Amino acid sequence: MELILKNDDVIHLLQSIKETNSSYTEAKEHEIKTFAASQTPACTLVMCCDSRAHSTSFTFNPENNFFIVRNIGNQYILNQGCIEYGVRVLNTPLLIFLGHTGCGAVKASMGDYSGLHSSIIREIDHLALSIKKSDINSTCSETVQWRDAVINNVNQQVELAIKDFHDLRNNKSLAIIGMVLDIDNSRGEGHGKISVVNLNGETDPVKLANHEFVKSFFA
Repeated sequence: MELILKNDDVIHLLQSIKETNSSYTEAKEHEIKTFAASQTPACTLVMCCDSRAHSTSFTFNPENNFFIVRNIGNQYILNQGCIEYGVRVLNTPLLIFLGHTGCGAVKASMGDYSGLHSSIIREIDHLALSIKKSDINSTCSETVQWRDAVINNVNQQVELAIKDFHDLRNNKSLAIIGMVLDIDNSRGEGHGKISVVNLNGETDPVKLANHEFVKSFFA
């Protein structure tokens, strides 16, 4: 057999793809047929492409519910067309930016990333601009600064989206929400816990916790 990869450990992963897909089609074939002709998602979701952050952390049924856009640092500008498509063509009433603690892209943007490949630099450049606009307390520990940068980045992405979708916001046909998946528990709420950090530009934790809309789904 022709050698394709020196590392044959990944064969197990490839085998699991086939096995899992077989189980998936057996269990969901009828459901898949119901949306085979068209999609009607309720949410356009912008996530980081980090391998530790997946839809399995918040849904068992992502199919036809989430129009998912992924890039490093869950950035708006990198996939603006995809996001516009979800919001304006698919008419999703929700636009969610989901960041995560321990984000390597955010960490890179906080320091010197000039040694990275040029294509990666271009993508982090946008993120670095976002981080530089943030108000991060430099007297805090590196871990706290990193955590706060993740949250502030989500807020920056929400802010950019609010400007472009102000018409939909004004007629109450779109809600823009910022969330953070706490992978490393630096927010202290538990590993893997998701929390709301922004609702249509509101970032005050107390106001968010007491907001009726947030309480309706994150009580």
